[in-house]
Amino acid sequence: MGDDFFRGVISRYTQRSIKSSIYRDILDLAEQWGIKSFLRIEGDEVINPANGNMIITHAMRLADGTMTARGKGLARVTHLLIDEAVELPSEEEFIKLNDSFRTKGVERKIFLLFNPSSIRHWIFRRWYLNDGQPNPKWADDHEYIHTTYHCNIENLDPKKVLEWERMKDIDPEYYKHHIMGEWSEGLIGRIFKHWQFTYQPDPEAATTYALDFGFSNDPTAMVEIKKSKNRIWVRQLIYETGLTNEDISIMMEKMGIKKTAIITADSAEPKSIEELRRLGWRNIQGAYKGPDSIRNGINKIKELEVFCDPNSADLVDEYNLYSWDKTGERPEDQHNHLMDALRYGLSKMQDGASYGFYSKKPARFDEEGIPLAPIDESKFKIYTYK
Repeated sequence: MGDDFFRGVISRYTQRSIKSSIYRDILDLAEQWGIKSFLRIEGDEVINPANGNMIITHAMRLADGTMTARGKGLARVTHLLIDEAVELPSEEEFIKLNDSFRTKGVERKIFLLFNPSSIRHWIFRRWYLNDGQPNPKWADDHEYIHTTYHCNIENLDPKKVLEWERMKDIDPEYYKHHIMGEWSEGLIGRIFKHWQFTYQPDPEAATTYALDFGFSNDPTAMVEIKKSKNRIWVRQLIYETGLTNEDISIMMEKMGIKKTAIITADSAEPKSIEELRRLGWRNIQGAYKGPDSIRNGINKIKELEVFCDPNSADLVDEYNLYSWDKTGERPEDQHNHLMDALRYGLSKMQDGASYGFYSKKPARFDEEGIPLAPIDESKFKIYTYK
């Protein structure tokens, strides 16, 4: 909004993620600050017609996996913001992007936003020392800002702060890395620890079910989740290959699950979800899969006190075998069927409410499993055809 020339670029490794993260935040801020009426918003651009200043989004990798021309067509850039910078696969990619912005005579600033990951990551090797402190060789023209929840504690829900504080004792490694933002060693190891293998659910606990579809090689996996405050009780109900959707329906009926039960399933299988809905399971819904949904789902589980039924043999096996890959940043794609179902059952809607425990109506989803706006049934007309 100022007098100086400004052309800011918001960049992220995937185009879709830009729109659903910080770009959305900027549009919300324009609304909150009362300046939206002074701006022209055209797709991926926010323009101030009064002075020509603009904010543009730019993807380094398109949804189909192809790379864009990194700086082509983005002339006279003054500020480049790279959101979730750890997604950049290599230092070379950053250097190419950085070198593409070289306009003379304008203020030039580059911002990298990220949660610290593994010490094996190129960001750590480039800008940090072995002890995790900023490398002083960059001190002349670099600024490091490290924030935690302590920096903003007056604006946070005290109950959430207590959850984070509790993680100091429940999972110290998780607390240091994910809550306090310390760089991790990135060692291969089990993802979940400190579960308790007793099963005496709180009688007042809310109940939901979660389903991960499989067939030939992967089993269909289903868990029951009971939740009370910060505790969940989990047991497996189905873990079997070769099941059709009709088989799943019959098995759920035999287990005494009510047709009105809330069931959260893998949103990557909308056809299976619809078939089960037509078989009478009208409250089955797809899990919300936003950016970094696997990591976020794992983090959500780690924030809870988990009690596992010791008789759920396959769930116990997955607990013991579910591990990070060699980078320490993503899980291995194995021993994860019941774990995936558990993530789905605790997945979040875009407004922050948990699907399985708080949804009153089945949600609608697009082809990628993202929730659509609720249908306003009052706007529909009913026609009868003969």
